[in-house]
Parts: sequence; C-alpha cells; structure tokens
Amino acid sequence: MTRTRQSGFAYIAAVVLLVVVALVCVALIRLSNTQQATVSASLLGARANLAARGGIEWGFYQLRNGGCDAAGTTLTDFVGESGFRVTVRCTARNFNEGEDSTGAAVVKRMVQLEAVACNGGTACPSDVPAVVASPDYVERRRVATTCTMGPAGLC
Repeated sequence: MTRTRQSGFAYIAAVVLLVVVALVCVALIRLSNTQQATVSASLLGARANLAARGGIEWGFYQLRNGGCDAAGTTLTDFVGESGFRVTVRCTARNFNEGEDSTGAAVVKRMVQLEAVACNGGTACPSDVPAVVASPDYVERRRVATTCTMGPAGLC
C-alpha cells in the first residue's frame, strides 16, 4: 500500500487570506465614505451657522436704522454665495421699568431677532417633508435679544 501525500491546504489558506483582505478593504472603503459624508455635513452646518449669524447682523443693522419687521424678511443675497436662504424676524415688546427722578415712566423696548438659515426649498425654514427629509438639508437658527431705550438712556 502506497501512501499519497495530501496537498491542498495552502490553497484553502490562500483563499481564506484573500477573503479576509477583501473584507478589510471593503470596511476601509465604507469608513472612508462615512468620513467624507460626515465632513460634508459638518461643513454645511458651519456654513448654515455663519449664514444665520449674518442674518442676525443684518437684523441689528436694520434695527439701528429704525426697521423691525415682525413678519420676516427673506434674504436672498446669501443664496448665490453660500447656497443658503436666510429669514430674519424681529419681535419687539415694550416694558415699563418704573419711574425716573422726575416721575416720568422709564420705558424699555426688548427686541428679539431670530435668523433661520437653510439650504432647501424656497422658504426658510422649509415645511416640505421631502426637502426636510433630504440628507443634504441643513437648518440653523440663531436668536439674539437686545434692549433699547429713548435717546437719553441706556439699557
């Protein structure tokens, strides 16, 4: 009886090694794609935040020049540069802070500016479910409050 040498173990080891290497490559490609999507979303969020901040600054400028629009103003200037539409709303309330030394009422006016920046649709914030559900949709809201008084007083 002759004994034959068994062979083929090297082939099985090579196939297993190739499968393991292929799985590692697939995992690295997926990780790279996820990282790119995360960086893209972070960049869009930062741009939206800066657009909302620009809307707040625009609102303060309008407030300083006597304008305060409670209905809201949509700024389309940002769309060309950053791709974001910004809506600025202004809410003002007057408060009586007591009396001064002459007995006259001290009235303070509290103004709240709200800027919403988004990159989808024609309105900001968008109410369209398909736009909001988009993975590229980004919306940022910034609110600032200030106090104003007559020309003689400060808040």
